[in-house]
Amino acid sequence: MNLLTLQDRSVVSYVESETQGHLDRELGSVIPLVRAHHQLQNVSLSQTDSVDVFHRHRKGTP
Repeated sequence: MNLLTLQDRSVVSYVESETQGHLDRELGSVIPLVRAHHQLQNVSLSQTDSVDVFHRHRKGTP
């Protein structure tokens, strides 16, 4: 999923599957994706913390 903000400040989404890509400009479809993206950002680790987790797991420590 890609969210694109255009020069006029409108937001479009581009979602790709194995067989096709879909560009959507309809707010009713795009806004839920923007919300989901923001929710994921809020609960995600920082890039540094993510790298630390990968290093710890690779070394076998929790």
